[in-house]
Amino acid sequence: MYSRVLRNLLNTRNNYPLIKLASEFKNIFISQGFKNNYRWNFTSSAPYGSPKHGKSGPPEPSELLKPVDASNLKTKDQLAEMRMKEFLKNPDNEKHYKILELELEVMRQSGELVPSHLKPRDWVELLLITSRQRRKRFLEFLFGLEMKEKNAAEKRKIKAEERVKTLDALEDPGIPDYLQYKLGGNNMFIRIRDNTMNQMYNWRLMRAMMFSPKLVLDCGYEDKMTRVETKNCAKQLMFAFAANRESDDPLDVHFCNFNQSGLLHEELYSFIPTMYEPDFPINITQKSYLDLFPKDKLVYLTPDCHQTMDNFDAEAIYIVGAIVDKVAGSPSSLAKAKREGLRMAKLPIDKYLSFGGGSGKSLTINQVVAILNDLYTTRDWPHALRHVPRRKLHDNRQQQLQKRLSYYLSSPGNDTDVRSLRDFTLNSRNKFRAK
Repeated sequence: MYSRVLRNLLNTRNNYPLIKLASEFKNIFISQGFKNNYRWNFTSSAPYGSPKHGKSGPPEPSELLKPVDASNLKTKDQLAEMRMKEFLKNPDNEKHYKILELELEVMRQSGELVPSHLKPRDWVELLLITSRQRRKRFLEFLFGLEMKEKNAAEKRKIKAEERVKTLDALEDPGIPDYLQYKLGGNNMFIRIRDNTMNQMYNWRLMRAMMFSPKLVLDCGYEDKMTRVETKNCAKQLMFAFAANRESDDPLDVHFCNFNQSGLLHEELYSFIPTMYEPDFPINITQKSYLDLFPKDKLVYLTPDCHQTMDNFDAEAIYIVGAIVDKVAGSPSSLAKAKREGLRMAKLPIDKYLSFGGGSGKSLTINQVVAILNDLYTTRDWPHALRHVPRRKLHDNRQQQLQKRLSYYLSSPGNDTDVRSLRDFTLNSRNKFRAK
């Protein structure tokens, strides 16, 4: 359909200005009946259905958001490929997909930062974006990831070649290869492989299921999060499971209220594809914690309550809300705990830590799980709160201010406005700024 324009574009003898190129594509779109799609894709960044466009525009890709059964799929690409097949059965959706392909080719030929290949899951995300400017930023992000992988592969290749040269230099022709004592051959240490470490970590989790205290991760907040927040939540759940798994004495973690047909389940399943194997030690259920544990032992950890958690109670079952709320910051966990009539508590971070001005006190799910792990093992709050990021604390912000002041004083002529070199408080930071 667009071969003539692309052939002329690839021909080095034809110097196509962008205005002429846009005019060529406009004529092709209008001749093929894609007038509204041309206006939406190439001349505006307004989303579909906005007052600027009215009701005209590309089809809404709602088919890409339909829940699917991901229990038999191992990777995100398999799931995305299945969704793309269902999505492209609609002729309008296929027309919109071809327009995005053409837009991608135009950006690539015009020298934009576009990846050479898009995976099925990348196409799903691209079809869900309704703004051309946002699609451009997304493609630039994918281009950066592709270049990073390419550079890492080149570094691995160079490192492997250097290792071969080093081993060749160490070889002694007078000694047989199986008797040479060298790296990659015989040595005095026992080889510990990744499979052995995984078996040890899994055995610790199985032991925790029998003897360790219970910890509940409430995954019932998916309807209160956006797509980006849901993906971030799945990543934090994966990190929380890994941090608890690598602990010397892990807790028995239960993922409750888990919707197996939602996006959170799809993302977590792509991170942990072995979680449905019979011998994998993970507890995932769609049931509520109220149906699994006694109500009098449940304690909901929420930062919005007034009751402070002084000590770790091994008989209690602590609940951590699996929610990422970066915009609204509503007390959803507090409201849910009050609605269910549960005891509540919050971590005493204000008692042991001093936060800097302008720094939020919110912690990620994996940080809370790591704090509870250390608290269960050591019963030492200062040691357990080491998982709080240092950038949020007052002392770290003071050190950053000192570095900024040192850089300011290193420049000639900037030390005339400084009255005292010992004044590093946050209240006096304005006078250290360069004018």
